[in-house]
Amino acid sequence: MSFSRQSIIDQLAQVRVLPILVADDVEQAIRCVTTLAENGLPAVEITLRTPNALNVLREVVNACPGVTVGAGTILTAAQLAAVKEAGAAFGISPGITPALAKAAAESGLPYFPGTGGASDVMLALEHGFDVVKLFPSDVVGSTKMAKALGGPFPDVRFCLTGGVTLESTPVLLQQTNVLCVGGSWMCPANLIQSGDWAAIAQLAAAAAKAAEAGKSGSQ
Repeated sequence: MSFSRQSIIDQLAQVRVLPILVADDVEQAIRCVTTLAENGLPAVEITLRTPNALNVLREVVNACPGVTVGAGTILTAAQLAAVKEAGAAFGISPGITPALAKAAAESGLPYFPGTGGASDVMLALEHGFDVVKLFPSDVVGSTKMAKALGGPFPDVRFCLTGGVTLESTPVLLQQTNVLCVGGSWMCPANLIQSGDWAAIAQLAAAAAKAAEAGKSGSQ
Protein backbone atom coordinates (compact mmCIF):
# COMPACT_ATOMS: atom_id res chain seq x y z
CA MET A 1 0.00 0.00 0.00
CA SER A 2 1.36 3.40 -0.95
CA PHE A 3 0.79 6.60 0.99
CA SER A 4 0.88 10.18 -0.23
CA ARG A 5 3.00 12.72 1.60
CA GLN A 6 -0.11 14.72 2.43
CA SER A 7 -1.93 11.70 3.85
CA ILE A 8 1.01 11.03 6.18
CA ILE A 9 1.09 14.67 7.29
CA ASP A 10 -2.66 14.64 7.87
CA GLN A 11 -2.39 11.52 10.03
CA LEU A 12 0.50 12.93 12.07
CA ALA A 13 -1.53 16.10 12.59
CA GLN A 14 -4.32 13.94 13.94
CA VAL A 15 -2.42 11.52 16.20
CA ARG A 16 0.20 14.12 17.29
CA VAL A 17 2.45 11.48 18.90
CA LEU A 18 4.73 9.18 16.89
CA PRO A 19 6.20 6.21 18.77
CA ILE A 20 9.83 5.48 17.88
CA LEU A 21 10.49 1.76 18.05
CA VAL A 22 13.94 0.19 18.32
CA ALA A 23 13.52 -3.57 17.87
CA ASP A 24 15.47 -6.50 16.50
CA ASP A 25 12.94 -9.28 17.07
CA VAL A 26 10.12 -9.58 14.55
CA GLU A 27 7.49 -11.11 16.83
CA GLN A 28 8.16 -8.65 19.62
CA ALA A 29 7.96 -5.75 17.16
CA ILE A 30 4.65 -6.95 15.71
CA ARG A 31 3.16 -7.38 19.17
CA CYS A 32 4.41 -3.95 20.25
CA VAL A 33 3.10 -2.14 17.16
CA THR A 34 -0.26 -3.89 17.51
CA THR A 35 -0.48 -2.87 21.16
CA LEU A 36 0.38 0.75 20.34
CA ALA A 37 -2.28 0.89 17.63
CA GLU A 38 -4.92 -0.68 19.85
CA ASN A 39 -4.31 2.04 22.42
CA GLY A 40 -4.53 5.13 20.25
CA LEU A 41 -1.21 5.30 18.39
CA PRO A 42 -1.79 3.95 14.84
CA ALA A 43 1.43 5.32 13.33
CA VAL A 44 4.95 4.25 14.25
CA GLU A 45 8.56 4.84 13.25
CA ILE A 46 10.83 1.80 13.23
CA THR A 47 14.46 2.87 13.40
CA LEU A 48 17.36 1.34 11.48
CA ARG A 49 19.43 1.03 14.63
CA THR A 50 19.50 -2.77 14.89
CA PRO A 51 21.03 -5.42 12.61
CA ASN A 52 17.64 -6.92 11.76
CA ALA A 53 15.79 -3.62 11.40
CA LEU A 54 14.95 -3.91 7.70
CA ASN A 55 13.48 -7.36 8.16
CA VAL A 56 11.55 -6.15 11.21
CA LEU A 57 10.21 -3.26 9.15
CA ARG A 58 9.13 -5.51 6.30
CA GLU A 59 7.41 -8.03 8.57
CA VAL A 60 5.62 -5.38 10.64
CA VAL A 61 4.33 -3.73 7.47
CA ASN A 62 2.95 -7.09 6.29
CA ALA A 63 1.48 -8.07 9.65
CA CYS A 64 -0.06 -4.70 10.57
CA PRO A 65 -1.85 -3.36 7.47
CA GLY A 66 -3.95 -0.99 9.55
CA VAL A 67 -0.89 0.79 10.97
CA THR A 68 1.13 3.48 9.22
CA VAL A 69 4.67 2.12 9.55
CA GLY A 70 7.57 4.41 8.76
CA ALA A 71 11.33 4.02 8.95
CA GLY A 72 13.70 6.22 10.92
CA THR A 73 17.43 6.83 11.31
CA ILE A 74 17.84 6.89 7.51
CA LEU A 75 21.38 8.12 6.86
CA THR A 76 22.05 7.30 3.21
CA ALA A 77 20.33 7.11 -0.16
CA ALA A 78 20.86 3.34 -0.13
CA GLN A 79 18.98 3.03 3.17
CA LEU A 80 16.21 5.21 1.78
CA ALA A 81 15.83 2.88 -1.20
CA ALA A 82 15.88 -0.16 1.10
CA VAL A 83 13.12 1.07 3.39
CA LYS A 84 10.97 1.99 0.41
CA GLU A 85 11.46 -1.53 -0.97
CA ALA A 86 10.54 -2.95 2.44
CA GLY A 87 7.21 -1.16 2.31
CA ALA A 88 7.75 1.79 4.64
CA ALA A 89 4.98 4.38 4.45
CA PHE A 90 7.43 7.21 5.12
CA GLY A 91 11.05 7.90 6.01
CA ILE A 92 12.70 10.09 8.64
CA SER A 93 16.32 11.13 9.14
CA PRO A 94 18.10 12.65 12.15
CA GLY A 95 19.73 15.23 9.88
CA ILE A 96 19.93 16.42 6.30
CA THR A 97 22.58 16.31 3.57
CA PRO A 98 22.35 17.55 -0.02
CA ALA A 99 22.78 14.00 -1.39
CA LEU A 100 20.13 12.45 0.84
CA ALA A 101 17.70 15.32 0.33
CA LYS A 102 18.07 15.00 -3.44
CA ALA A 103 17.55 11.22 -3.32
CA ALA A 104 14.52 11.61 -1.09
CA ALA A 105 12.96 14.24 -3.34
CA GLU A 106 13.38 11.91 -6.31
CA SER A 107 12.26 8.73 -4.53
CA GLY A 108 8.57 9.50 -4.18
CA LEU A 109 8.64 8.19 -0.59
CA PRO A 110 7.07 10.62 1.90
CA TYR A 111 10.12 11.89 3.76
CA PHE A 112 10.90 14.15 6.70
CA PRO A 113 14.53 15.30 7.07
CA GLY A 114 16.09 16.20 10.37
CA THR A 115 17.00 19.81 11.08
CA GLY A 116 18.80 21.60 13.86
CA GLY A 117 18.66 25.20 12.71
CA ALA A 118 17.94 27.71 9.97
CA SER A 119 20.47 26.43 7.43
CA ASP A 120 19.07 22.91 7.64
CA VAL A 121 15.55 24.24 7.14
CA MET A 122 16.68 26.21 4.10
CA LEU A 123 18.23 23.08 2.59
CA ALA A 124 15.04 21.13 3.30
CA LEU A 125 12.93 23.79 1.60
CA GLU A 126 15.23 23.79 -1.44
CA HIS A 127 14.24 20.17 -1.96
CA GLY A 128 10.53 20.67 -1.28
CA PHE A 129 10.33 19.55 2.36
CA ASP A 130 8.26 21.91 4.52
CA VAL A 131 7.58 19.38 7.31
CA VAL A 132 10.82 18.50 9.10
CA LYS A 133 12.12 16.83 12.21
CA LEU A 134 13.72 19.05 14.86
CA PHE A 135 16.46 16.97 16.48
CA PRO A 136 17.71 16.68 19.13
CA SER A 137 14.81 18.84 20.23
CA ASP A 138 15.79 19.26 23.87
CA VAL A 139 19.35 20.24 22.95
CA VAL A 140 18.61 22.72 20.15
CA GLY A 141 15.83 24.55 21.95
CA SER A 142 12.58 22.60 21.57
CA THR A 143 9.57 24.89 21.19
CA LYS A 144 11.76 27.99 21.64
CA MET A 145 13.65 26.98 18.51
CA ALA A 146 10.46 26.05 16.67
CA LYS A 147 8.92 29.40 17.56
CA ALA A 148 12.07 31.29 16.52
CA LEU A 149 12.26 29.46 13.18
CA GLY A 150 8.60 30.25 12.62
CA GLY A 151 9.58 33.86 11.94
CA PRO A 152 11.63 33.34 8.76
CA PHE A 153 9.89 30.07 7.89
CA PRO A 154 6.17 30.59 8.62
CA ASP A 155 5.02 27.65 6.49
CA VAL A 156 7.35 25.03 7.99
CA ARG A 157 6.04 22.59 10.59
CA PHE A 158 8.15 20.54 12.95
CA CYS A 159 8.16 17.10 14.53
CA LEU A 160 10.05 17.39 17.80
CA THR A 161 12.10 14.37 18.86
CA GLY A 162 14.88 13.96 21.38
CA GLY A 163 14.15 14.36 25.07
CA VAL A 164 10.36 14.43 24.66
CA THR A 165 8.48 12.92 27.61
CA LEU A 166 4.90 12.15 28.50
CA GLU A 167 4.86 15.15 30.82
CA SER A 168 6.24 17.60 28.25
CA THR A 169 4.06 16.42 25.35
CA PRO A 170 0.94 18.57 25.96
CA VAL A 171 2.98 21.76 26.28
CA LEU A 172 5.14 21.01 23.24
CA LEU A 173 2.08 20.33 21.10
CA GLN A 174 0.56 23.70 21.96
CA GLN A 175 3.22 25.48 19.88
CA THR A 176 1.36 26.30 16.67
CA ASN A 177 4.03 25.15 14.19
CA VAL A 178 4.68 21.82 15.96
CA LEU A 179 2.94 19.12 13.94
CA CYS A 180 3.76 16.25 16.28
CA VAL A 181 6.27 14.88 18.74
CA GLY A 182 8.13 11.60 18.67
CA GLY A 183 9.70 9.42 21.30
CA SER A 184 10.30 5.93 22.61
CA TRP A 185 8.94 6.37 26.12
CA MET A 186 5.75 4.44 25.30
CA CYS A 187 7.68 1.45 23.91
CA PRO A 188 10.91 1.15 25.94
CA ALA A 189 13.26 -1.71 25.15
CA ASN A 190 13.06 -3.30 28.60
CA LEU A 191 9.27 -3.69 28.39
CA ILE A 192 9.45 -5.05 24.85
CA GLN A 193 12.09 -7.59 25.80
CA SER A 194 10.14 -8.71 28.87
CA GLY A 195 6.89 -8.88 26.90
CA ASP A 196 5.05 -6.55 29.27
CA TRP A 197 2.37 -5.59 26.76
CA ALA A 198 -0.01 -4.41 29.48
CA ALA A 199 2.51 -1.79 30.56
CA ILE A 200 3.08 -0.71 26.96
CA ALA A 201 -0.68 -0.45 26.47
CA GLN A 202 -0.90 1.87 29.48
CA LEU A 203 1.97 4.03 28.22
CA ALA A 204 0.43 4.24 24.75
CA ALA A 205 -2.97 5.22 26.13
CA ALA A 206 -1.36 7.88 28.30
CA ALA A 207 0.55 9.27 25.30
CA ALA A 208 -2.64 9.42 23.25
CA LYS A 209 -4.35 11.25 26.11
CA ALA A 210 -1.44 13.72 26.32
CA ALA A 211 -1.80 14.35 22.59
CA GLU A 212 -5.46 15.24 23.11
CA ALA A 213 -4.48 17.61 25.91
CA GLY A 214 -2.05 19.32 23.53
CA LYS A 215 -4.91 20.21 21.18
CA SER A 216 -6.58 22.39 23.80
CA GLY A 217 -4.48 25.50 23.32
CA SER A 218 -1.70 27.21 21.40
CA GLN A 219 1.22 29.41 22.25
